[in-house]
Amino acid sequence: MSREDIAAYIIALYVRLSSEDSKVDSLSIVNQLKALHRYVDTTDELAGAEVLEFVDNGYTGTNFERPAMQELLEMVRQSQVNCIIVKDFSRFGRNSIEVGYFMERVFPIYGIRFISLNDEYDSAKYHEDTGGINVAFKYLISEFYSRDLSVKYTLHPLFPLRLSPFSQKKRYKGST
Repeated sequence: MSREDIAAYIIALYVRLSSEDSKVDSLSIVNQLKALHRYVDTTDELAGAEVLEFVDNGYTGTNFERPAMQELLEMVRQSQVNCIIVKDFSRFGRNSIEVGYFMERVFPIYGIRFISLNDEYDSAKYHEDTGGINVAFKYLISEFYSRDLSVKYTLHPLFPLRLSPFSQKKRYKGST
C-alpha cells in the first residue's frame, strides 16, 4: 500500500471481556489492546493507518448483541472500516455459525480484512478462501468451551469457588 492509501486505511481493534474472563489477567482489556496496538505498530503495511478501538467489557461472546460490536458492524455496513483485528476468534464471538457468517459472507462482500492474532489468521493470506477446516475448528472449539462452562455454572452453583485455590479449606481428622 502506498502512503496515501495507508493514510485513508481504517483499522478497528475489537476487544471483549466477559465477566468470567476477568479472572484471567492476560485476557484483560488493557492487555488485549496492548497486543493489538503492538501488532499494528510493528506491521509495516499497517503502520500509519488510523486506528479505532471498540471495547465490550462484561459481555458474552455467544451473541453479537454487544454495544461496541453493533457500532463496529454499523461502520462495516457504511464502509467506514477496512480492517478488523482481534486477539483471537473467541474475542470476536463464541457462536461458530455467526462468526462463520461474518468471516465467509459479510467481510468479503465489504472488502474487510480480518486478523486474529493468536490464531495466526489474516484473511489477506486466504484469497477467495476463509482458512478452511483449521479456522472452522478454532471457532467451534471456542463455542463448545462457552457452552461447557455455562453447563458447569448452571449444574454446579459452587463451581466458580472450586476453581480458586483460596477456596480450598484444609480439613483435619475430626473437623467438620
